[in-house]
Amino acid sequence: MFIATALLVVAAVLLALVAYRRDSKLVSAGLKDGSRILLNQAPVLIIAFILAGYLEVLLPPELVRNWLGSEAGFKGVMIGSLVGGLIPSGPYVAYPIIVSMYKAGASLATVISFVTGWMLWSTSRLPFELALFGPRFSALRMALYLVFPPLVGLMVLFLWS
Repeated sequence: MFIATALLVVAAVLLALVAYRRDSKLVSAGLKDGSRILLNQAPVLIIAFILAGYLEVLLPPELVRNWLGSEAGFKGVMIGSLVGGLIPSGPYVAYPIIVSMYKAGASLATVISFVTGWMLWSTSRLPFELALFGPRFSALRMALYLVFPPLVGLMVLFLWS
């Protein structure tokens, strides 16, 4: 976590220097825009982390182990894939939920299937995709992506279990 934070700080400082060299007013404009984005997204972030905290304390570990743990095998992979595809949000909501499941006992295969399902099957992008590309494109993309989250989970089961 420290390395990621340090890299972000370095990137922000470098961009601030570039902004300053172009026009010193751009530094305050960038800070203002960034603050506006933070204030707009803060409620979602806070709620996502609260939700993740509740999941960590309320999910019975034996339930998670039975349905999503290493004993679940392919069943856990399929559940992870499907639930991941149904999470209608960006990473700021999905990742805290996924981490909570992992801490509660979900297997690596299930968690990777969850992330892959969320990335490839995400239902939140579907309305935009349908509007911009049409139903044929969306159906073809979904059909081609259908096998990947479970396949990735199975690969993890066989290679790292």
